[in-house]
Amino acid sequence: MVEGKVHKDTVLTGTVLRSHAGGYLVYQSKLNRELQCAARGRLKKERVSIFAGDIVQLEDVNWELSQAVISGCRPRKNSLSRPPLANVDQVVVVQAIHQPEWHPLWCDRFLVHFQLELPEASFILCFNKCDLANQDDIRSLRDVYESLGYKLHITSAYTGFGLEELKNELNGKFSIFAGPSGVGKSSLLNALKPGLNLKVGIMENEYGVGRHTTTATEIYRLPLNSENKPTWLADTPGFSIAELTHSQPHDIPLLFPEIRALADLCKFADCLHLVEQDCNVLKNLSSINKDRYLSYMTLVSESKERYLNELSQSSKKEEQVKFVGGKNEQDERAKKIPRLNKRYRAISRRSEIQQYSPGKIDIEVLENETSEG
Repeated sequence: MVEGKVHKDTVLTGTVLRSHAGGYLVYQSKLNRELQCAARGRLKKERVSIFAGDIVQLEDVNWELSQAVISGCRPRKNSLSRPPLANVDQVVVVQAIHQPEWHPLWCDRFLVHFQLELPEASFILCFNKCDLANQDDIRSLRDVYESLGYKLHITSAYTGFGLEELKNELNGKFSIFAGPSGVGKSSLLNALKPGLNLKVGIMENEYGVGRHTTTATEIYRLPLNSENKPTWLADTPGFSIAELTHSQPHDIPLLFPEIRALADLCKFADCLHLVEQDCNVLKNLSSINKDRYLSYMTLVSESKERYLNELSQSSKKEEQVKFVGGKNEQDERAKKIPRLNKRYRAISRRSEIQQYSPGKIDIEVLENETSEG
């Protein structure tokens, strides 16, 4: 079975590790082999999307050339739109304490994005480059996020500090590293999987701005095993603000545990906890971390602005032409004629009455009076 071409009727499954130039790198676990695969044309016609992390069916496997054809995709338990990934167990939001400087708003943006897209996944906050930080920096981070129920790991890819504890969290799961550029995601992965030698970045300038080095999402298998379950870890490109998911304004309070805990006692059910009267959150602002609340205000404001822009862009604009004489505009009998401008149209009798009487007047009574006259 290892040599030559497997019988056409034999169907195997594999895990997609990477999508590249219309093809896929797929790992077949039984024989511990990586295969270069193409999707059947039928899947493309049916617009079946294949993400890294998908479990796919393989046919026409050629072990000599390490090639196969993807004939189907198993149902997903979840999926991410950005980065495109499927079947994720947990998200590790990687932030640097220094170089680049940690910013609470960026950290909270990532948490909101992934809680929106993967509400059933578990979340870990990994603060890297602790060799550049002091104990006060670390203590303040723990005080904020551990009190909210988030798992927090302090690591250094340079010294190896905290890597064993992080390995225990990753063992037997499919996890992803996500965060801004330059925080050390690839460096951590190199430290967790010796010999991988992923390209790592350097700081662009004295302010510690990161540069993109990971340009595509790829899944790697770590040398860890838990009850024969493989350990997968995906390295993702750095995000920009535009690529993060924005929720509807009233969904954001649910994604901040400290605000959600106080929101039930607000006077109004649709309270946004910004300026509303008798807001229980505003009455208890002293119990909320200042930076967290500033993040919350920023995200709600951005969400409201985005929502209003979408409403204005989705409003229908009347076409300047119309089609008559056919069933639709594709009908050969249909003729295109210009629409009359609104000011040249005769106003309906009902509309005339409504414009004449803007106050609280019974429209039916007015119609009867005008018809009698």
